[in-house]
Amino acid sequence: MLPQVTELTPRLEAILADYIADLTTEFRNYDAADLIALIRLERMATLRSLLDGECEMLFKSETMRFGEHAEVVLDWDAPPSIRLAMVFRNQGIELYYRLTLEAASASVEIDLIRFEQPEPTALSRSARLQRALTDSRTGRRSVQSSSFRQET
Repeated sequence: MLPQVTELTPRLEAILADYIADLTTEFRNYDAADLIALIRLERMATLRSLLDGECEMLFKSETMRFGEHAEVVLDWDAPPSIRLAMVFRNQGIELYYRLTLEAASASVEIDLIRFEQPEPTALSRSARLQRALTDSRTGRRSVQSSSFRQET
């Protein structure tokens, strides 16, 4: 399997952002100070339990999960920023991305995407990711247009 991150990445990030908008809302229900404390104290098992529990409310089991890495950017000059490594696997797609939560925004940044069966065109890769994300949803919430921004 070869990595497939290219100039198509911003389009794939926009698709992903639409499908995880509800998940980000659920993550924001936790107090930022609590998430920061878990990350700073390296309580990854507790963080995993919280985040994976939210993932399983919205996505089929084991399709979306916490990727076992988190970091906090905390500075005197800016609001905190929480970065969570996330993993999506479904229908022959393996996707690793970073979800960044900030005071007024959230963003996704794809680190790696692999297609078990390579797709010949950018359009077919986009469509396949969208089908895999649609299939992964539990149906409890609908996909909505989000206020995400993609990293550039």
